[in-house]
Amino acid sequence: MTNHSQHKHEKPLVAVIGAGVVGLTTALLLQCNHYDVTIIADEFPWEDKPRPDYASPKAGAHWRSMCDEDDERAKGYDTVSYKTFQELSKDPESGVKIRDAIDYFDFNPTGHEGRDPWWSKIVDDFKKIPSTNVQFPLAYSYKTPVITPSIYLRFLLHQFKKAGGHVQHRKLSHVAEAALWVGTKPRPVKIIVNCTGFQSRHLGGVNDLRSFQTRGQTVVVRASWIHETVTWIAKSGSIMYVIPRSNGEVVLGGSHEAYQNTEAVSGTKTTHILKTIVDRYPNILTPGSSAAFAASPDLLSKFDIVDQKVGFRPSRIGGFRVEVEHGRTGTGQHVIIAHNYGHGGAGYQSSWGTAQDTLELIQKAEKETIDEQPIEFSRL
Repeated sequence: MTNHSQHKHEKPLVAVIGAGVVGLTTALLLQCNHYDVTIIADEFPWEDKPRPDYASPKAGAHWRSMCDEDDERAKGYDTVSYKTFQELSKDPESGVKIRDAIDYFDFNPTGHEGRDPWWSKIVDDFKKIPSTNVQFPLAYSYKTPVITPSIYLRFLLHQFKKAGGHVQHRKLSHVAEAALWVGTKPRPVKIIVNCTGFQSRHLGGVNDLRSFQTRGQTVVVRASWIHETVTWIAKSGSIMYVIPRSNGEVVLGGSHEAYQNTEAVSGTKTTHILKTIVDRYPNILTPGSSAAFAASPDLLSKFDIVDQKVGFRPSRIGGFRVEVEHGRTGTGQHVIIAHNYGHGGAGYQSSWGTAQDTLELIQKAEKETIDEQPIEFSRL
């Protein structure tokens, strides 16, 4: 076989920037679809103490669609992800389990009396059930994937490497720096995929000022008798939740503080979370517990608290950015630049859907004739 033939059949080199759940998922999907992918990031799932803006390890991480009834794109993303997580749950190494879920609302999320939410036709065992909380009179039960991030993120990375993917531990200041291939192959990177979340605001060549952080705080307790996930959704935007892990720990949350980036744990918020959860879900203490515990002055001592976490959701005005553009470096090198970020608190539940869309957009862009003037990156 000639060198010309070898080059003709070589996989296009791809650099995925970012190793959160969106970056890892996108990189794995590309690697499994005839691309040669390297993940470039300054934080990976093996970090012991990730920064708050590396949000994926700190997420609640269960599938619960939050998209609007008329947002067809987001509905498609969530649908793809639900079905993929169902398949992943069959692998005991994935950290994904199918659990019973109950969602309580103090309003009708469909906006129409008697209508079930759009996702009722997607999930298994959907039922409208009598509510046990007068403040949240509408309730649904269904089966949903619940993910343990510490297991699942490493699982994604392992599957990526097993499929032949590579990683580079470095921080980029400009998106075009990913076009500089520093591995063993001298061929230029053909495709750059930006999965940097909030950092897209500061990444040169992107500088998306619509990106902002939404602070979240959770309390992780040991409560191995909890096997269902329960969420209370208020019209005001407040969301409280109980999410069990596969190791007997349970995540209690949370807070939703847009444009806030205080890293320190708030003792006041911790107390609020625990009191609210106990009042609404007394079984979190011990099976058969009474809500009267919520008024106890030593409430914190009644929990086996494992950790208190602060994370910054990568939010974006206008929601997701999933699109591609053509660029050219200062050396004249043409690159396809794909963007997949802005997921806010929906990173896990939409991850496979946005990754699939990104893959399809890249495949389409590879076949396009560049009619418009590509973006020039003078940095390289």
